[in-house]
Amino acid sequence: MTILAIISLFSIATIFSPLGLGGGILFVPILHYMLGWDILEAVLGSLTLIFMVASGSSLAHSKSGHADTKVANSARIVAIPMAIVGTLMASWLIGLVGDIGIKIIAAIVIAVVFVKTISIYRNQTKIELKEFSLEDKKIPYQIGAATAGTLSGILGIGGGAVLVTINRAILQMDSKKAAGTSFLVSSTIVPVALVSHIIYDGMAGGLIDRIGYLPTIIIPTLIFACSYTGAKYSIKYVSKDLVTIVFLIAISLSLIRYVIDFIS
Repeated sequence: MTILAIISLFSIATIFSPLGLGGGILFVPILHYMLGWDILEAVLGSLTLIFMVASGSSLAHSKSGHADTKVANSARIVAIPMAIVGTLMASWLIGLVGDIGIKIIAAIVIAVVFVKTISIYRNQTKIELKEFSLEDKKIPYQIGAATAGTLSGILGIGGGAVLVTINRAILQMDSKKAAGTSFLVSSTIVPVALVSHIIYDGMAGGLIDRIGYLPTIIIPTLIFACSYTGAKYSIKYVSKDLVTIVFLIAISLSLIRYVIDFIS
């Protein structure tokens, strides 16, 4: 099971790298369900891996010109402080209702993103949408970015699922630019959420002792390499339609797993 989980983590880093996602939507379920980590440990581990994916993928997207720094900076202003708020909310939720609270929020976020993505995909197949400038949509965009930051702290995700959605739905970016801009934001809000969890939850030492120092270094490094390679080659050779389909399949699998957990 451990070997299967590690292979899954590498595969997700490679596949998700062109999508604007760090993989947290699936990293948390893998660490929680396959490796038996408790939910806060899974959140901490997920954020570590997402940081490597976001760093590698944003580097590849930026080199290819598929990222908007101005939009990313606007999102960071509100997303970074909300990542800290999300960290505090995660501990509060678990203390109040247990980890089911975090799982319910994760399932709702995935369902909303799934529906919105399908809507965007249908509209873009009918007409070629014109991208909006940030000045025209700044307030709704920053509300969306603040939501992404909050969810990063609560769910152990990079907020990419939300960021890609608002990049495409609000600013009407194409899929590759939406992905690259999402990674620019995630690569800055994830470290904030990660450090906040380390300080507030105090689980980092226990996780390192359980995993071992060598895997703690090697696995994130390989995740970075997978994400950079996946993003670099998919930008050139993978179609927009395929990117969208892979994204929908991936988040559907995660949603199904949470629903099974609710039923059981």
